[in-house]
Amino acid sequence: MSSRIPDRSDEIECHEPLEPIVISSLEDQVAHFEAVITGESDSPLEARGYTLSIGRVRGSVLLASKLPQFKSIDCDFVQADCSNAAWVDVRLVRCVFDSCKCTGLDTRGGTLRDIRFSECKMPDVFMQESTLDRVWFESCDLQNLDLSASALERVTIRDCDARGMRLLGARINALDLRGSRIDQLVIDPASVRHLIIDPMQAPAIAESLGVRVIDQHEDI
Repeated sequence: MSSRIPDRSDEIECHEPLEPIVISSLEDQVAHFEAVITGESDSPLEARGYTLSIGRVRGSVLLASKLPQFKSIDCDFVQADCSNAAWVDVRLVRCVFDSCKCTGLDTRGGTLRDIRFSECKMPDVFMQESTLDRVWFESCDLQNLDLSASALERVTIRDCDARGMRLLGARINALDLRGSRIDQLVIDPASVRHLIIDPMQAPAIAESLGVRVIDQHEDI
C-alpha cells in the first residue's frame, strides 16, 4: 500500500476509458470496475456489499443511499452529493473527495485509508468506531464531526471548520489540527498529548479541558 495520501490532481490509472454507468437501482454484492457512476435515483439506492473499483462518482446518485459494507477502492468523488448517506462498515481505500456534499454522512464502523477530502461540506458526519489511517481533510466544513471511539493513526485536519468535533474515547496516534477552527472540541484529557496544534489553537484546547484563559490584567 502506498504511504502517500492521494492528491486532488491524481489521475486514476486504467487501461481503457472509464465506462459511464447510469444507476437507478442496485442489487446486493454488485461490483463495478473502471466506471463513471452517475444518475439521479427516484428513491435512494440500497444495497449491501456494493463495490466500486477504479471509478468516479458524479452528481447525486449516492444521495441518502443506504450501502452497508460499501467498498470503494482507487476512486474519486467530484462534486458528488453523499448527504445523509448511511455507509456503515464502509471500506474506502485510496480515494479523493473533491468539493463534495457529505452533510450527515454515516460511516460508523468503517475503515478509511489513504483518503483526501478537499473543500467538502461535511457537517454532522458520523465516523464513530472507525479506523482512519493517512486521512487528510483540507478546507472542509467539519462542524460537529463525531470521531468518538475511533482509531486515528495519521490524520490531518488542515484549514477546516472543525468546531464542535467529538473525540471521546478515540485512540489517537497522531492528529494534526493546525490551521483549523477547533472551538468546543470534546476530547478526553489523556488524548490531548497526541494532538498537533499551532499557538493560536492553544486557548481552544485549554477551554476543552475546562481551563479559563484570561489576560493577567483582567479581573476574575
